[in-house]
Amino acid sequence: MHVEERERVDSLDLRSSYLHGFTVTFGRLIKFHIGSYMKVIHH
Repeated sequence: MHVEERERVDSLDLRSSYLHGFTVTFGRLIKFHIGSYMKVIHH
């Protein structure tokens, strides 16, 4: 009876975890690019 609800929650968890991983990876890329950009400016 509650199988559909459980599947909906699982898909939501999967989506949120995927979004979190994407955000973390994107943040690291931005920090890396900003760091290298600052090095170029200082030198």
